[in-house]
Amino acid sequence: MKVPAQTLESALESCLRLLATTLQPATMRHYQRAVRLFLDYLRQSFPEVSKPAQLRRDPHLLGWLEYLWKRRTLRGEPLQNSTRASHVIELRNLLDMLAELPQPPVNGLLRGSDVPRREHRLPRPLSPEDDARLQSRWREATDLLRCALLLQRLTGMRIGECADLRADCLRHLGDNRWSLHVPHGKPQSERWVPVDDQVRVLVERLCFLRTLPPGAEERYLLPRPGGRAALLHRLRETLHTDAAAVGIEARVVPHQLRHTYATTMLRAGVSLPALMKLLGHHNANMTLLYVEVTQQDLQREFHAARMHPRYQMPLPQAMQQMPTDDPAGLAALCAAVEAACRGIELYRRRAAATGSKPLQLLSRRLIRIRAGLAKLAAMAGEEK
Repeated sequence: MKVPAQTLESALESCLRLLATTLQPATMRHYQRAVRLFLDYLRQSFPEVSKPAQLRRDPHLLGWLEYLWKRRTLRGEPLQNSTRASHVIELRNLLDMLAELPQPPVNGLLRGSDVPRREHRLPRPLSPEDDARLQSRWREATDLLRCALLLQRLTGMRIGECADLRADCLRHLGDNRWSLHVPHGKPQSERWVPVDDQVRVLVERLCFLRTLPPGAEERYLLPRPGGRAALLHRLRETLHTDAAAVGIEARVVPHQLRHTYATTMLRAGVSLPALMKLLGHHNANMTLLYVEVTQQDLQREFHAARMHPRYQMPLPQAMQQMPTDDPAGLAALCAAVEAACRGIELYRRRAAATGSKPLQLLSRRLIRIRAGLAKLAAMAGEEK
């Protein structure tokens, strides 16, 4: 009995159900949107195409690429290259999965060259003045949303990570050291962020505010009466309102608070590897996209390097006492290594540690170093 060919829509829905078993909900929403856009385009332009085997690169897929290029957002702006690239990659993955059907689509419908190049992303930190005005406004506020935005700014979290914070996210590490447990915002991005007393007090305030009506779920720090999406929408709207209230004319998005945190930490002296850990990145190139190096930063680093160059490190006291008639210092080095060898031997005898393996290894290394220095001193004497 011949099995009827599966329709394109049902085949794509089967692929989505399969992907839902391994991908996160946020990623699945991106795949679902790409499928919806593609099917809407086919219904409008090629209603006769109903099966995967009917798809052709020209005109179906090439027409869809042009459709994405001409599409506008709700604000009338064209889709960004990163958004179009995401849709193309997601649809290409789904078409690859359809290759296992009894009547699959033809190969090469979408190619790597069809993926738009991403725009050169610039850091988007707030200016120090705008950042100070926003923080001042949030410190004076006592409502939950503004406290949550201040917490995001002071810890560099993504807005989704802030919304998913657990009620017991703050941990005491002893003395005056505290750490904030940031949940998975992206795959393998779970981390512990060191925090100060200001963040500790802020989390304690949120723990109190979550007990007020309507209250929060037992496991979450922030209430979400209308669901997670409603909470994220309220946070964004509060940020837009406060930015306008303090005189920021440009549109501000929550992710700029993360860029501001990264830039502030870098200017404070945090190294790039440590900043990667704080942000939950696995690639230094991504971290560099978050930080802004201004002309003032360059001037400060340049003059600091001129005033205190690292190559002019102070010499050890033993090196400073070397005789002036031995410019290379080989004789002094030989004497120092010889003294170290004798000192280790005396220690072994007094401490009865003749069988200590680490001391034996150290003594052997020093003996080899002494022999090498002696050869260098002899070669230097012959040249004279």
